Amino acid sequence: MVDQTTLIVISTIVQTVVITLTLIIFTLSFRSQEKATREASYQGLMGRYNDLIATIADKPDIIKIMMTDSGGLDPGVSKKDAEVYAHLIHGYGIIEEAYTLRQKKWIDEENWQQWAAFLRALARHPLFEPMCNRTHGTFDPGFEAFVQTVLKEQKEKAKARGSGAVTG
Repeated sequence: MVDQTTLIVISTIVQTVVITLTLIIFTLSFRSQEKATREASYQGLMGRYNDLIATIADKPDIIKIMMTDSGGLDPGVSKKDAEVYAHLIHGYGIIEEAYTLRQKKWIDEENWQQWAAFLRALARHPLFEPMCNRTHGTFDPGFEAFVQTVLKEQKEKAKARGSGAVTG
């Protein structure tokens, strides 16, 4: 038969284990909730950024300021070029979001390749590289490096086409 002291010791051990497990679960839950809050904040910021760029896209004079090195209006920048530039930067920002989601493993490689193909299509526009140069340092460094690789590949393909070489 078990005496009263043994029951008290067993009860104390069980209570200690339950309290410890409760604290561990609470701590993990708090960390998970904090991470979700940070992610939601970042996604909200990216959404507001895209809304801003979409709004600016309707105002070519603002984009003209972004398109000049001095920050002043450049009379050589046409309204059409300013509009195209705005749409390029808007698309660039959305594709950067897809890149970020890929880095977090929230979208798979197959979906990312579709976004990358869209980026390659945008990169063929003559204003794309100047837009990348003017906005350098304002996007994710890994994404900017990927874009530079795409631009380099396109230059190599153009050079090979120009020399008459056949590329795949």
